[in-house]
Amino acid sequence: MASAPSTKTTNGALPAASPFKRVAMQGTHDDLLACAAVLCGKDLETVKKMAVTLGMRANGPFFMDVALFRKILFNLSNLAVSDYKDFKSVAAMPDVAVLCVDYEEVNETCRHLVWHHVRAQPDVPSFSYVIDVAPWVGAHQQMTTDLSHINLQPAWYLEITQRPNTSGKGK
Repeated sequence: MASAPSTKTTNGALPAASPFKRVAMQGTHDDLLACAAVLCGKDLETVKKMAVTLGMRANGPFFMDVALFRKILFNLSNLAVSDYKDFKSVAAMPDVAVLCVDYEEVNETCRHLVWHHVRAQPDVPSFSYVIDVAPWVGAHQQMTTDLSHINLQPAWYLEITQRPNTSGKGK
């Protein structure tokens, strides 16, 4: 299992404050919805309402695919979403991504969490951490630099970037 350099002295705690607020998933299949809420800075109910507006079932079982995830982020933020890419190593990860981890071959499922790489500042070294939206993980694993609680082999990710400004107007 690959893992990020863990901050042993802080037991995986973040060396600096995160710009993202963790939003826990509430059901058994809404991990991508919770990741969208984290990335957009919205609550889960707002993201669910947008998903229903975009075609997700309001009640009953649903399948959350990349196309719907992409549409949600497009409508609630200025973020763009890549196609799934193979996870190679922690060092090769982009600055922001949604990781697909803990793959279960029998039923071909995985779970998603948010990845964030913080670039070095004069007073803070670079580091990477995950925001685990699963409600069953302990408090110390919800936002952590320690990846030992997740299986990264095999794993995939969706790179999250800013959408280009095509309006011709400033930022």
